[in-house]
Amino acid sequence: MTAPEDVEDVALGALDSAHQVALHVLRFGPLPRGAVARAMGLSAGSLTRLSKPLIDGGLLVETEPVTDPATRRPTRPLDVAVAAHRFVGVDVTGTDAWAVLTDLRVNVSASARVTLEGTTPAHIADAVAWLVAELADGPPVGIGVALGGHVDAAGRVVHADFLGWRTPVDLGGLVAERTGAPVVVGNDLACLTRAEHWFGLGREHPSFAVLTVGAGVGYGLVLGDRAVQTPDTSLQLLGHLSLDRSGPRCPEGHRGCASALLTTTALLTAAHLATGTPTTWPQLLADAVDGDVRARRVLDDAAGHLGQLVAVVAGTTGVTQVLLGGEGVDLAVVGHDSLRAAIDEHRDARAQQVELTVRDHDFHVWARGAAGAAVHDFTSSPRWLTAP
Repeated sequence: MTAPEDVEDVALGALDSAHQVALHVLRFGPLPRGAVARAMGLSAGSLTRLSKPLIDGGLLVETEPVTDPATRRPTRPLDVAVAAHRFVGVDVTGTDAWAVLTDLRVNVSASARVTLEGTTPAHIADAVAWLVAELADGPPVGIGVALGGHVDAAGRVVHADFLGWRTPVDLGGLVAERTGAPVVVGNDLACLTRAEHWFGLGREHPSFAVLTVGAGVGYGLVLGDRAVQTPDTSLQLLGHLSLDRSGPRCPEGHRGCASALLTTTALLTAAHLATGTPTTWPQLLADAVDGDVRARRVLDDAAGHLGQLVAVVAGTTGVTQVLLGGEGVDLAVVGHDSLRAAIDEHRDARAQQVELTVRDHDFHVWARGAAGAAVHDFTSSPRWLTAP
């Protein structure tokens, strides 16, 4: 006779296996059943046994019949009912908050933006709550909030310099009080990396790096299909890496570090010194494209430093896929030749080519990353399988 605790263990094991099947289909679906079984190391019978309750419960759906490329037999691929749950992702900058409404696979169906009336925790929570009400008809399944700052494992914002926050803030609690929905708060680059891991570059590549340039220098890493997360991840320490010991100092006093050489503020300062005239980021790019020698030199030098940074990241982690983003990412396009030359200069000629993916800048991309953090939180537990 089987003891009750043994029955419970078997039930929990089956629930965990079903959870892994659902997660795989969420990330990579729609997929032929055979592809799911092979990826999960399951027999066809085991997959049927695990997936049937999920289909009956409406979490998984069968799509139109196709031919399985591996077996050449007809099959009805499995997919997740992505529209069954709605999420709101919000990216907070120093002046605005940008939001998106997404489904379970962070496909965006609507977006909104609000100018901040202030930067106190109450102001930010009010802005997020307003955006949620603007986009969602009732409390969403989850809310993700992303910002540039140090966020601890408990989701508290330890500090956010651009908001003037120097002491820990339970922003998630403030937003939850106003919206009645579960809230996940994270560093914006960490959220973006996680969304790319599950729903972007990570669908094809189990290891890759994310580098962003703009107001700061951001870095995210996925190795062996796992996002690398440490207590210091949201501090964005790569920005302190020295690239030119004779270069200018960053605001924290580091000479020739990535932040001193690659942020848009640093490049605008360099352009002002080179031309004697203040400029804007769009104008600096346009001048370089139009052949202004001084503007071109500023951007080529910066693109070379970015290439050096890419080579360092690729060389120390072993990745060959690097995603570039951020409000300053056009540097990689305008300075492409210098970027590529620098990667080659600082990398062994026998090594694999580093493949670059450039994401056009849009603050709603960061908001989608925030929504991805909420999706990740919601689906990371087997409780997802029984959620209404």
